[in-house]
Amino acid sequence: MITHENTGARPWAIALLGWLAAAPLPAVAQQYRIAYTIAMPDIAAHLYAITLAVSGLRGSRPVELQMPVWSPGRYGRMDFAKNVQDFSAVGSDGKPLRWDRVNGSLWRVLPGASRSVRATYRVFADAPMSGTFSVLDSAHANWNGASLLMYVEGHKQDPVSLSVEPPEGWTIMNGAVTQPGQRQFQFPNYDLLIDTPTEVAPAGSLLLDSFVVDDRKYRVMVHHNGPVPPPAGARERFVHDVERIVRYENSVFGAPPLEQYTFLFNIGFPGGDGMEHLYSTQIQNSRVWTDTATLLPGISSAAHEYFHVWNVKRVRPAALGPFDYTREQYEPSLWVAEGWTQYYGQAALRRAGLQDTGTFYARMASLIRANLTAPGRKEVSARVASFEAPFWDGAPQAQPTNFENTFFDYYTKGAGIATCLDLFIRHQTGNTKSLDDAFNDLKHRVWDAPKASYYLQGRGYTEDDVEQAVSAAAGTDMHAWFAQHVGGTDDMDYDAALSWAGLKLLRAESGQWQIEETPDATPEQLKIRKGWLTGQVDK
Repeated sequence: MITHENTGARPWAIALLGWLAAAPLPAVAQQYRIAYTIAMPDIAAHLYAITLAVSGLRGSRPVELQMPVWSPGRYGRMDFAKNVQDFSAVGSDGKPLRWDRVNGSLWRVLPGASRSVRATYRVFADAPMSGTFSVLDSAHANWNGASLLMYVEGHKQDPVSLSVEPPEGWTIMNGAVTQPGQRQFQFPNYDLLIDTPTEVAPAGSLLLDSFVVDDRKYRVMVHHNGPVPPPAGARERFVHDVERIVRYENSVFGAPPLEQYTFLFNIGFPGGDGMEHLYSTQIQNSRVWTDTATLLPGISSAAHEYFHVWNVKRVRPAALGPFDYTREQYEPSLWVAEGWTQYYGQAALRRAGLQDTGTFYARMASLIRANLTAPGRKEVSARVASFEAPFWDGAPQAQPTNFENTFFDYYTKGAGIATCLDLFIRHQTGNTKSLDDAFNDLKHRVWDAPKASYYLQGRGYTEDDVEQAVSAAAGTDMHAWFAQHVGGTDDMDYDAALSWAGLKLLRAESGQWQIEETPDATPEQLKIRKGWLTGQVDK
C-alpha cells in the first residue's frame, strides 16, 4: 500500500540500535559534546552559515577541525575547504580564540583555559545537483555533509547533534526526519551525520509517499521541478516502480537492518547523480516526468542506488568504513562495490517487471560490447581500474589525459564480470545457485564477523573474501579465473556464457550488438535462461 504523507515516520532512532551497540570506544580520548548548526540566512549569495560547538575540553590542547578532502561514494579528491570562508572561533566567555591553518583543510584552534570552542564559518554552495556537493538557491537547500561540515580530529566516533535553521516556510526532509517540523537531530557519530543528505525546500514543493516492504517503511520524497501538478498518474506510477525494485532487491540480499529507508529525488533540476547512504539515497535527474516515458526519470538510478544499501554501505571493502577523510582512498574492489551493483541495477529492471526482455537483452549486449571492444580494457584490470578511481571519479582534470585509451571504468568492467559469474554459477549448479549466493556468502563472511571498529558491525572485505565467496557458490576453485579476469586483462568468453542460457551474441559491424534466443535450446539451457531473466533459482 502506498501512503501519501506530509512528513514523518516511525522513530528512526530504533533503526540505529545495532549501531549504538558498538564495542567500547578506545580510552585514548575523552568524548566531547559536539553540536552543529546549519543555517541559510543568505540564499541569494549561496552561503550556508555553519556553527560547530565543542565542549567538554580538558587542559589546553588544541582543537583541530578537519574539512574532508573527499566524500564517500565519490572517490576523486574534492578539497571542499576551497569553499570555506569567514572562519572564526570564540571560547566559553565569548572572546575570540587564536587559530591557525595547519594545511589547506585543517584548522587548529587554541582554547587556552576555555572549556569550549565555538567555531563559525560559511560555505559557498552553488554547484549543479549531485551526490557530492551542496546547493543553496531560491528553489531549495540541498546538502551532502562532507562538503559542509568539519569534524573534530580524533573525535569522529563521538555522538553529535545537528540543528537546522531553515528559511521561513521551508520544510526539511532527510533519512533522519521522524516528525513534521523537526529541526533537531542526534547522530551516533560524525560518519552518520554526513551520511545523511538533506533537502530543505518551500512547504508544499515536496511530494512525500510511503510503502511497507518486509516490515520496513520506505519513504519516497520527490522535488519535481516540472509541470505542477506532474502528469496524471506519474506520481503513483513512480512510487509503485520504486516499490517493485525494493521487493526484488530485498529478495537478493534480504531486508536491510533498518526500520525506515528514504529515497530523496530531485527531478528536473540542473545536474544529475545518484549516491548511496546507509539509511537513504539521494538521486538527481535533469529530465522532468512525462506521460510518454517508458521509465520515469529517476527509476534506473533507484535500481542501482538501493542495491547499495547492502553492497558497499554494509558489505563494504575494507577501506570504506570507518573513513579517512584526510586523503583520497585507493582500494582495489570497486569492481564489486560498483560493478556488481551496476549489474544488479540493470537486471532489477527486468526482474522487477519494469523492462521487457528485448530491452534487457539490448542493454546486456551493449555492456558486453564495451567489455570486448573498449581500448582501455587491455590497459587496466578490474583491480587496477578500481584502484585508480580517485583519478577518474569526479576528479578535476587539470591536464589533458589519455583515459579513453588507458582506462576502462570499474562500473562496466565489474558489471561484465558479474554477468559472466551469474551465468557461470547457474551453469555449474543447474540453476540451483546464482551470483546471489556468492553475494550472501560474502555478506556472511564479513557482516557477521566480529566488530572491527566503531563503524557498523562486522568488518570490511578483501579480494580474497570475494574470490572465496564466488568459489563456494560455483562449487569450484575460481582462483585461476580471478587471476585472468580480475587481476588480468583477458577478455571473458561471453559466447560460452550466453550459450549456457541458449542465447547467442550477434556482433553487428554498425556497432549495435544484439542477443538473440536460439530456437533449439535444451531444457537445461531454458532453465538457466529463465533463471537469468527472473533472478530465480531451482531449489
